[in-house]
Amino acid sequence: MNVVYKKIAIGLAAGLLATSAYSGTYVYISNIEDADITAYELTTEASPHLNSIGRFPAGKFVMPMATSPDGKNLYASVRSKPFSLYMYQIDQGTGQLKWMGAIPLPDSMVNVSTDKTGKWLLATSFGGHNNSVSQIQANGYVNPVPAEAFQSGGKNPHSIVFDQSNKFVYVPQLGTDEIKVHTFNASQPKPLSETAVSVALQKQQGPRHIVISADNKFAYVITEMTGEVIVFTRDIKTGMLTQIQAASSLPVDSKLVPGRPRPPTGSPEATAFDDSNMIFSAEIKLTPNGKFLYTSERTKSTLSGFEVDPQTGKVKYLFTIPTEELPRGFNIDPSGQFLVAAGQKSEKVSLYSINQATGELNLIERVPGGKGANWVTFVKTK
Repeated sequence: MNVVYKKIAIGLAAGLLATSAYSGTYVYISNIEDADITAYELTTEASPHLNSIGRFPAGKFVMPMATSPDGKNLYASVRSKPFSLYMYQIDQGTGQLKWMGAIPLPDSMVNVSTDKTGKWLLATSFGGHNNSVSQIQANGYVNPVPAEAFQSGGKNPHSIVFDQSNKFVYVPQLGTDEIKVHTFNASQPKPLSETAVSVALQKQQGPRHIVISADNKFAYVITEMTGEVIVFTRDIKTGMLTQIQAASSLPVDSKLVPGRPRPPTGSPEATAFDDSNMIFSAEIKLTPNGKFLYTSERTKSTLSGFEVDPQTGKVKYLFTIPTEELPRGFNIDPSGQFLVAAGQKSEKVSLYSINQATGELNLIERVPGGKGANWVTFVKTK
């Protein structure tokens, strides 16, 4: 090999080593009681494993999190006073979090989301029934003064999610059994339309979280009170939803009864409220290839799996398995091969493999976690 080609080969090898050194899949879990974020690296070279890479301080009642599209920043909503958004830089080589500071939020925000341009952060409040829109600067810092803040138009919004085109935003209203459909234009100083079209669900279903398919043709909602997966077709031009299916996420022998809104904490009604046999569904996620869908239910602490028909969007119930106690949050890794589940009443975190042919979940390991674990977020660095 002559000197020139030898230098090129060495350079390419060094480049490949540098790339691999700065590529990883990281998992972040917010912990209400510990007021911190636990972080893990998902390693798969020998055998799949969640390797702890640290715990990072946050505020009491840190809950929903969102990441920037480039995977360089993480944002966490703290739902105790003073309501705040904590901002972190993600080290691309180690997954470590570097605290950038905190800014005030207008309310206790139950869900936060970044748009696909990385220029905007949206948040919604369950108790305050409002939405806010904040600009993200080039350095990842969020402007402390919202560009918009307005009432949601419903009651108890629980998530705020973009479609794949970045032109529409969906906000399920748990308290009024509807989904608000807003238009979004990232190039405008006030990108989110205050007016919205409403898509009605049945009374007392309690739509909670929503996911949009990768091809943008379908939307899937989990109902907190009835534990159903509601399947919608999407009009790509208008963003409108048309319901085509309601499938139970509970096994046929389930004895759970439909839930109902919980009284305010500390009230006499809350003391006497017995929800020990009520449906209490929480999260819903799709695999990246759209083949399988998963949900969680908190009363019995279970995960349920569904097969998705790619042509019709409809789902077929497959199974229900036990998981960590009170599984408020879980998520699927970017490769679609693994699922990580946390429990709000568990101090363990479960790692599952996803069978690519059947959708079956196989428990690989349980690793130490934090107290009050509730939100699971993945980041894959490049």
